[in-house]
Amino acid sequence: MKLGIIGKPQSGKTTVFNAASGHQEAVGDYSQASHRAIIKVPDERVDKLAELVSPKKITYAEIEFLDAPGFTGSGKEAGTLEINPELHHMDALMLVIDAYSPDAHPQKDIQNLIDEMILADQVVVENNIEKKSRKMKLTGDKSAHNELDLLKKCQATLDEGELLINLNLASNEEKMLRGYTFLTQKPLLIAINIDEDKINQQDVIADDFKEHIITSKRDVAVICGKMEMELVTLSPDDRQLFMKELGIKVPAVEKVIQKSYSLLGLISFLTAGEPEVRAWTIKKGDTAQKAAGVIHSDIERGFIRAEVVAYDDYLQYKTMSAIKAAGKARLEGKDYIVKDGLYC
Repeated sequence: MKLGIIGKPQSGKTTVFNAASGHQEAVGDYSQASHRAIIKVPDERVDKLAELVSPKKITYAEIEFLDAPGFTGSGKEAGTLEINPELHHMDALMLVIDAYSPDAHPQKDIQNLIDEMILADQVVVENNIEKKSRKMKLTGDKSAHNELDLLKKCQATLDEGELLINLNLASNEEKMLRGYTFLTQKPLLIAINIDEDKINQQDVIADDFKEHIITSKRDVAVICGKMEMELVTLSPDDRQLFMKELGIKVPAVEKVIQKSYSLLGLISFLTAGEPEVRAWTIKKGDTAQKAAGVIHSDIERGFIRAEVVAYDDYLQYKTMSAIKAAGKARLEGKDYIVKDGLYC
């Protein structure tokens, strides 16, 4: 999974990136550098399975973060944007919003960043409409007629200030647009970056932004980037003590990752044995055969059935012999829908 982090200067996006990655990149509006990190997704289930199995190797799911400059926070008045082209290849985007500074206007900043995404997509749409129209006129080739009509439909949507993710597209239309990698077609996680003195008000603050939540398209997370960045520099014991003092059960960065997974419809299934305990990322609703392909394409092609165990049952009975004796292991075929946290 790839997540692009964007925000206006001094919104705290690089601070959030540091908190997620454990890096110590320079922060501040003077920095126009892009930062990239691949991090392991914390998963208590993997840790507990490893305690039972004592494997030679532990492999967590991974997520790639890209902290990219280029957005101004000026909205429709932004003019020409210098957006990192790699943002177009992210699976989802995180909008980091300043809610910590004395003169912060988070609701306005959200709209301005969305407007800038729309502007960026309008440029792509307009350029491609012009190219395809000229090609059709010069060559008489009408093969791109449907795609041109679809681009004009996208143009009308963007001109109305709407995101392309809100279009109800047929499967063939989605396929035609896939290569354009529009920013406004990507799910958005809006990260409200608060001050330390508001840590205990996270739920109340999140409720103030609930109108932005759209299932499978947009979600909101409240995070104190500065404090989270400090947490990752502490030893595990000191981190737990600090979190306990602040009344924090789960670091906000972990919640950000969970929400990102949910937005993209991702889940993890687990495999465990002496060689390796591992979390595998798949789409929610994937069949057992398709999930097998994540492990290896040969396994997918030759897949007949798999032995599966619910994660909670594995924790309770601890060994496969005890699990089988209790009748908790099942053989499932190609069309079985894999569950989150399932052990195979």
